[in-house]
Amino acid sequence: MRISTQQVFLNNIDNISKTSADVFKTQQQLSTGKKVLQPSDDPLASAQIQKFKKEIARTEQYNSNIEVSERRLQLEENTIEQINNQSIRLRELTIQGKTGTLNDTDRAAIASEVDQIIKSLDGLMNTKDVQGEFLFSGNKGFTEPYTIDPRTGRYVFNGDDGQRFLQVGPETKVASTDSGFDIFETVPKVSGYVIADINQTSQQIASNEIKDADAFDAFTVERGALQITFNDGAGTFSVTDSQTPPQPVSSDDTPPVVLTNVAFNDGDVIKVAGTELTVGNITADSTITVDAISQHNILNTALDLKAELENADFTTQEGKDKFNERMDHILENLSGIEELNVGTRANIGGRLNTLEQQMSVNTDYELFTTESLSAFEDLDYNEAISQFQLQQTVLQAAYSSFARVQDLNLFNFLR
Repeated sequence: MRISTQQVFLNNIDNISKTSADVFKTQQQLSTGKKVLQPSDDPLASAQIQKFKKEIARTEQYNSNIEVSERRLQLEENTIEQINNQSIRLRELTIQGKTGTLNDTDRAAIASEVDQIIKSLDGLMNTKDVQGEFLFSGNKGFTEPYTIDPRTGRYVFNGDDGQRFLQVGPETKVASTDSGFDIFETVPKVSGYVIADINQTSQQIASNEIKDADAFDAFTVERGALQITFNDGAGTFSVTDSQTPPQPVSSDDTPPVVLTNVAFNDGDVIKVAGTELTVGNITADSTITVDAISQHNILNTALDLKAELENADFTTQEGKDKFNERMDHILENLSGIEELNVGTRANIGGRLNTLEQQMSVNTDYELFTTESLSAFEDLDYNEAISQFQLQQTVLQAAYSSFARVQDLNLFNFLR
């Protein structure tokens, strides 16, 4: 086979270029510490590397969610504990206020401390997290959960009952928030203490008292709000539920009476669905709605305690009895508040334990995945350095041989 001088030169240049490229690639591997520099180096390894990197990034996001959840839940736990401490103090003051030897000045002093507790509770129950969102507003993070209703002078809950869940593992979600509705508004109702929410244009109902909270709850859940229609001209009233069409309702008397076109006088008491409603001064035809029970959260319970201490009437036995009855109701309500508080803190503690365990699982998984990624991606320096030295030797030999070959010229023999 005939080999031309040009062919010799081109082959040597190709060999030098290829060896130089190999040296450069190995040098890049040594400088980056990575075995696969681009997908074409090893398509299979490159695909595995991308998969492992996505798994690590996803696990890091899970861990970030765990940190956010832990931060919020720890703040919530501390806040609820402080609220519980205030509740315990309210209980102590209620018991102290019931003492028969106290005078008006003593009760006023206790009421003053209760007022300070109300201000403290207002701040605690409207706590914000580090992101500036209210802790107990549910999904309405930027809505202040508790404010005073100027119409009634009582605290109302403005949030919702939503919880925010964060993904902390491939198959694990944890609630990172709690709604004030679940924590503060679901206090077991104390019969005789809670009242119904009555939508009336004037004082058609002078007073109302729920004697059986469970019965009233059951009625409103099944049949909706009570509708009481007064016919002033005929001097009668009728009671229906809120179904379509409305159905007549029977009284709680023994035996029960169907409350349709029943005669009434001012001051009569209507006993229906666990409630006792005192008829006020009826001067025109009207319809009122008796709806769900107004909740007695700890803020409103503290307001009630303050009002009882400030307005107690000890001049008559009836006044003393009423005061003691109301204070007993407040004590019972505080017991329900404390039980709900303890249950909430136990639930939060369980979630914090879940987050801690999930963090451990995520850390182990991330370590395993990182090791697998390293096997595909990271460079074996001992092997690479040996390869680099070999490639340098080959390149040096290629340069040296090419220098000798290019001197092979027929005219050198004619000189």
